[in-house]
Formats: sequence, C-alpha cells, structure tokens
Amino acid sequence: MRSVHYIIPTAAIGGAEKRFIELWAYLRVNQQEFNLKLVISAQLYAAIQNNETLHTLLQPHKAHISVYNISFDEPIISFQKKLYHFVCEHAAKDDIIHFILSYPTYIFRVKHKKSVYSLTESSLGNVNIKGRVLYLLNIFRAAQTDIIDPVVYRKVCSYFFYKKNRIHFTPGSFTNTELFKPAPGYKKENWFVFLGRFFYVKQAVQLLQAVPEIYSKLESAGFSGFKFIFLGYGQQEKEMLDIVNSDSYKSLPIEIKMTHAPETILAKSKVFFSLQLRNNYPSKSLLEGMAAGNIPLVTDIGTTRMMAAPEFTYYVPEHFSASDIAEQLISILSLNEGQLQQKMVAARNFVELNYSVQASAAYYINLYRKFL
Repeated sequence: MRSVHYIIPTAAIGGAEKRFIELWAYLRVNQQEFNLKLVISAQLYAAIQNNETLHTLLQPHKAHISVYNISFDEPIISFQKKLYHFVCEHAAKDDIIHFILSYPTYIFRVKHKKSVYSLTESSLGNVNIKGRVLYLLNIFRAAQTDIIDPVVYRKVCSYFFYKKNRIHFTPGSFTNTELFKPAPGYKKENWFVFLGRFFYVKQAVQLLQAVPEIYSKLESAGFSGFKFIFLGYGQQEKEMLDIVNSDSYKSLPIEIKMTHAPETILAKSKVFFSLQLRNNYPSKSLLEGMAAGNIPLVTDIGTTRMMAAPEFTYYVPEHFSASDIAEQLISILSLNEGQLQQKMVAARNFVELNYSVQASAAYYINLYRKFL
C-alpha cells in the first residue's frame, strides 16, 4: 500500500490545519488504497492535546503521527532543510508527499518526485512579495498543485499554462455537520458570534471597536437581551482585552474567550460574523457557524458569495462602519420566527449539500491516484 504523508509546517490550529487534520483522520478510516501518515510540529501537536475535539479524533491514529521539533524562529531555508531531512527519515522514495500550507515544497522535488502542494490562500494579496515568489516556486516544482480559491486558481493557471493539467481546483472546505448543529427546534439566543484568530485580516478589533455604537443603535431600535461573543486567540488578543476592560466597555454585553468547544455556543447563537479583508472563502469557521444554523453577516468581498449565498446572508462593505453592522443586525432581529428559521435552515442545508467531507475525500484520493 502506497503511503501518503501529510506535512503541516505550522505551530497553531487554524481553519486550514483543522480541515486537513480532519480529512486525514477521515481518510484513515474510510479508504483502503493509501496508508495516510501525519507529520506535524511539536507545537501543533501540543495544541491538539489541548483541543478536546481534535485530540479525540486523532487518538486512535497516534501510531501514524510523526512529530518534529524544529524552532519556528529558524530562518526559512534552515527550517525547510531540517524538515526535509526529517521527512526523508520517515518516507520512502516512492511515497507521496502532501505538503500543506505556508512553506515551500520545492525541496521535496530533489528526492520525492511524487509531491502534492496545497495552496490554501484565499488571495495572494494577503501575501508579501517574498511569499508570492515562494508560492510560485512551489507550484513550479510540485508534481501536482491543489488550489482552494477559484480566483487564485485561474491566475495560477494563466502563469503555468503549460502544466494546467497538474493544477487542480479544490471542491472547497467542509465541516462536521453532526458536531456543528443548531439547538433542537432552532431555539436561539440573541448572541452574535465572532470565531477565529484575532489577526488584522479577520477584523475582530474593528468589530469590537464598533460595538458601543452598534449597541446604542440596537437599543434605540427597541432590541435588548443581546450579547457579542468573540471566540479565539491571536496577535491582537491583548489589544482586544485592553479595549473590553476599559471604562467605556464595562457595561456592554461582550465576552472574549478561548474555547475548544465552539459548537456548544454556535448551537445557541443567532448571527455569525465573518468580516475578513479580501475574502471570506473558504472559511471553515464560517461553515461551522452556518451548519449550526447561524445567519452569516459577512464582508461582501472576493468569492465570499460562493459560500455565503444571498438567500440567507447579510452583507457589509469590506471596510465596514458601526452603522453598516447595526443596520444588518436590526434587519435580522426584525425577522419574524418563521422568516428567521427559514434562513437558518437554508444556511445549514447549503453546507450539507455543498461542503461535505465525502466530496473532499474523493477529490484527494483521485489526486493521489495520479501517481499510481
């Protein structure tokens, strides 16, 4: 049986990490063509141990996980060389190397010609010049390239027109609809949730700064009993905590916390914020919110509408104001119970129909078969 090694060169759990770890675990159980192995950093492994859902998912497969201990403070070339040597120790020459996320795969071309590179960026505009050069070099060297964003896919195909048959468009992300589901009868609280890393691209700080004005406008419109919940961690966490602990915020209904079980909150919440710059596609957390019956309130940017369809989604500009958010929340809160539940059901049905793990699994198995 041919082995496939999933190489994830990051230190923390984000949407892409969760997607590929869950896919890897699913494929280990649901197919017999390939022997799936996982290669992750010591930092990521530690983060998984603290995440009850992922820890439980991976526990039966521990024997097939290899952990490398390389500092992320190393220069990029040094990091790549050390990771390359680690993989060479664990992979046979004819094994398939599936390199995921941010670091280049070109080094694997030296010995492992059966390489897959997954480009998970939703916009190359998020990446500096050095990063773009490395991404393009990855694609040049990789035997097969997998790209999740349709705009990036078309752009890359235009650059590498001579190898278009080896560049593939991913069928999107997926989520566990058994885990992420609404409370029975779609009984919801007036909770408005942000779930994700506190990083400038996500615009969590901008949303938090807008809350006082949003709160005032909602109260003026006659609404009460609502709460803003920020679930996550990241570079801007301290800044957000400083804001929410300031005198002007102390009376506002805001929670900021880290949770390893967001499904328990999303089951009861009513609105899910996804306010990224440039693009919200293919946000895994957005799919989780929709699967749990939340109404998406998103920035109308990039290919976001591929995932957040107009029949159940409310949109704001990329650089939104407090008034933009408040206006859309008032529209949602003004829906009667029948209208509200119709949109919630539509959001969940959209995820079940279009973003299943089965579709992703079939796609990747077919990709690996190209090496047989």
